[in-house]
Amino acid sequence: MSKPLNEDFFVSLNLDLIDRKNEALLQILDLLEVLKSNKDEKMARISSKLSEILENEENFEKITQAKNLDELLEILILLNDNKMIKIYENSYLEERFPNLAADKFLK
Repeated sequence: MSKPLNEDFFVSLNLDLIDRKNEALLQILDLLEVLKSNKDEKMARISSKLSEILENEENFEKITQAKNLDELLEILILLNDNKMIKIYENSYLEERFPNLAADKFLK
C-alpha cells in the first residue's frame, strides 16, 4: 500500500487552472512555470491525460526544451493526437506565468 503524500510537497495551483483540466496548454505552462521557479522541493499536480503524455521521457524532454510558445504549441499538437488546443491572449499568459514571461518564452 502506498503512503499518502504530504500536501507540503505540492505547489498551490491557481484554481481557474484546476477547473480547466482538459486544457493541455495551461497544464504544460503551469508545469514549466514550476520548473523555472527554482523551487526544487515542489512540483505541480497534473491530470492523468498529461501524465500519459509525459510518462514518455522523450515527450517530457521535447516539452521542457521548447524555446518558445510557438514551438511548444507545435509539440503539443503532435503529442495530443492533433486535438484542438485553446489559445489565450499573451497578457493573460504573462500574468499567470511570470517566470515564463521573464524568460521571453511567451513572446
